[in-house]
Amino acid sequence: MLEIADVRVRLLSYGPTAEIGLHGEKIRLEPDTLIALEGIGTLRGISLAERYEELLKSGKNLGEIISAFHRESTRRGHASLTTSLTFQFEISRCSRAASLLLVSPPFGSYLQESQRRSMVGKENFFIPSRILRNEELKSAYLKAVNTAYETYIRLVDEGTGLEDARYILPLASATSLFSSGSFEAFFGFIIDAERYGDGSPWYPEELSIIGKKISEASRSTAPLLTEARLKFRINLPTYPYANPYREKGDIVEKLVEKHGAGNIVMLGLISLIDEADLAKGSLLEPAKAHVLNPLIQVIFLEHMSLAAYHQAVRHRTVPTAVESIYSAAERCLLEPEQNLITPPKIAGNEKLRRLFLSTAVMLLEAYRKLIESGAYPSDAIYLIPQAMKVHVIRSYNAFNLLWPQGFIAARTCNTSQWEVRRIAYEIWRQVGEKAPWLGELMGEKCKHLGYCPERRWCEIILKYRRYDEEAHRRALEES
Repeated sequence: MLEIADVRVRLLSYGPTAEIGLHGEKIRLEPDTLIALEGIGTLRGISLAERYEELLKSGKNLGEIISAFHRESTRRGHASLTTSLTFQFEISRCSRAASLLLVSPPFGSYLQESQRRSMVGKENFFIPSRILRNEELKSAYLKAVNTAYETYIRLVDEGTGLEDARYILPLASATSLFSSGSFEAFFGFIIDAERYGDGSPWYPEELSIIGKKISEASRSTAPLLTEARLKFRINLPTYPYANPYREKGDIVEKLVEKHGAGNIVMLGLISLIDEADLAKGSLLEPAKAHVLNPLIQVIFLEHMSLAAYHQAVRHRTVPTAVESIYSAAERCLLEPEQNLITPPKIAGNEKLRRLFLSTAVMLLEAYRKLIESGAYPSDAIYLIPQAMKVHVIRSYNAFNLLWPQGFIAARTCNTSQWEVRRIAYEIWRQVGEKAPWLGELMGEKCKHLGYCPERRWCEIILKYRRYDEEAHRRALEES
């Protein structure tokens, strides 16, 4: 069993940095200096080395000049400096509870260890430190995790496959990820670590620890820019990203109450064009196609398992709002079977279905009992199964509806995760009902590309053209 202190965050690289030559001497510019010099360069177009030499000749303290520049620019709300500072982190050990939020900021990029393809080991589960220190809570927690793992192994042994068996694993299960992004992408974790510390009922202690480690890396590599950004304190400090770790009861929950918790519902479709030929013609030319993006917008209220949500939120071109995970847990406790997603391969086997549901209910009950015994919800949440249903509101623009790299094309592909694929097809169906011309333009990525880009092709492309092994081989060679 892993402890929260076992979380591993490693700064792999950062930038921008550069080396300049000045009077035969090589000088390395770190991010604080380089970004400030480039910012100053927007006022006067001379080389980086010339700017640096001018500052040295001014007789003023270089550090004070750079610090003042960062403070002044940041105070005005300019993000071009803090988005110029970039980091690449390897988080080699954290829980799925933590990564649920770590992959959420839309301006980051994430490569994560997949439970669809790799087996979870018996010891690869985290236990919150407050539970670890309480023998009664610890015993109940370990019993629940061990029982869930036994069911996971049983499901794998019965041939359900890792992709479906993982639905029964609690959020305590370990993962790893590579994360790359600007300072702004990570800033929310830094200020939340300061805001909540390790004592929040709603924000997991593990995320605070990770935020502190990111803060340490930022302060050590760009202390002046980091300090300037931290001093710019406003009520809305970051670009919005989906955060399920907040107290229950807000807008998303009210929309779920209004529209029901059982269906995928289109909340609105806005299109400033209604002619298929016009849109189709624009899609043939990149310069014209870009105009479509802000002209089409579709908003959906969706429900999905935490396992599927983890993948969906990483499609970061789709703005997402998620309900409080504690609201979802409360609803799931009241009606477990209606609020758990059971994979088809498990649902089709009555013996395995009963085992799956009984284990999921056991985890939910253990979550409830931990809270009743005094545990913080942010600690007990580690026991929630990944099968639990959560509600999200997601907004799809023309890119995500019509581009081969967009959500619909990518997620209707036969290689996509089955639950996310089901959601993508339902979105396509409802859009087609509301705006038939738009639905006709949507489709799987092989429809848009004219060939299948996967190693193995499937029958989907046969809906659009004649295709065989030889055509597939030629297409892959030419692409």
